[in-house]
Amino acid sequence: MFGTDLCPNNLCQFYSWCYAFLPQGEWCFTMGLAAICWAIWNRRNQTTFEFKKMAYPFEIVFNACMHLSYWAGLLKGERRVELEHGAVILKENAKEMMRICATAHAGDAVE
Repeated sequence: MFGTDLCPNNLCQFYSWCYAFLPQGEWCFTMGLAAICWAIWNRRNQTTFEFKKMAYPFEIVFNACMHLSYWAGLLKGERRVELEHGAVILKENAKEMMRICATAHAGDAVE
């Protein structure tokens, strides 16, 4: 999503990764992690209890963006603007990744 192959495998690596790639967003690292975890948990519940099959993994990212946008509404001032902007950027990156994956998948079908 952020243009890197370096993905964290634990909480310490997550915070190190955030400091390396998002040095100005220190105050929202935990909120971003909470949004992703909450989105995964919600998706798991939908699959387990409502028997809704996930169409594509990007649903989790879009759900996390929804949480971030909602939580931004609870903030005031510059932090609200920053979090809303971050949610928009994450959503746009997810859309672009979906396009790339769809193009690659279509190319595999042709070959």
